[in-house]
Amino acid sequence: MYPSDSLLRNDLIEGHQQAWLRIGQAGDFCTAAERIEIVRASRQAEDCPLCKARKEALSPYSMDGEHAGETFLNAVETDLIHRLSTDPGRLTKQWFEGLLASGLDSRRYIEIVSVVTTRIIIDTMHQAMGMALPDLPQATDDRSPRGQFNSSAVDIGAWVPVLDAADDLAATGLPTVPNIARSMGLVPSALNLFFGAFRPHYALSDVPLSISQAQAEFVASVVSAHNECFY
Repeated sequence: MYPSDSLLRNDLIEGHQQAWLRIGQAGDFCTAAERIEIVRASRQAEDCPLCKARKEALSPYSMDGEHAGETFLNAVETDLIHRLSTDPGRLTKQWFEGLLASGLDSRRYIEIVSVVTTRIIIDTMHQAMGMALPDLPQATDDRSPRGQFNSSAVDIGAWVPVLDAADDLAATGLPTVPNIARSMGLVPSALNLFFGAFRPHYALSDVPLSISQAQAEFVASVVSAHNECFY
């Protein structure tokens, strides 16, 4: 996935490679073929005229149309993937409730979110280094989705049930269990896929970079602001 002279840390390379391999395996609510197709549809979203027009519109919900690219995923999931990939900052709970009303299972939703965001992490790393995007993951099994989920997830008023965790704070002043981890806690395999790719990039303490923790926080804050990251 990365050349030997890329100067990237081994843990980052390994994290990305393992995440890519895992996308090619059946998840808990999507088959391997569906997970690979989610990656493909997410990439197609970046050049989708409808997504571009929505991104420029005052409200993304004021425009209808068909997304670019062919896919065997249904229209609801294709629209979800395109919105997640191009304009996630303007998704609303009302929109999400519409997904559920259309028949999308909240657990499958979380798995789709995990695959899309993992794809973005890995592809963005390649783009930042001026590298061609990696080939689509290869399917390594044809098993049916396992259907495993966290039955102990709790309803705290979020869009979906979340990982049950104490409200205590770490030395950083932030929750010991990050909310971003709790948000995907209904489907542990989806949580593990995302964090396997994400964890090598960032830490709240002892950041494994040649810059200081304060500098890392500054960069993270600027990037978050640029991307209009609500979290």
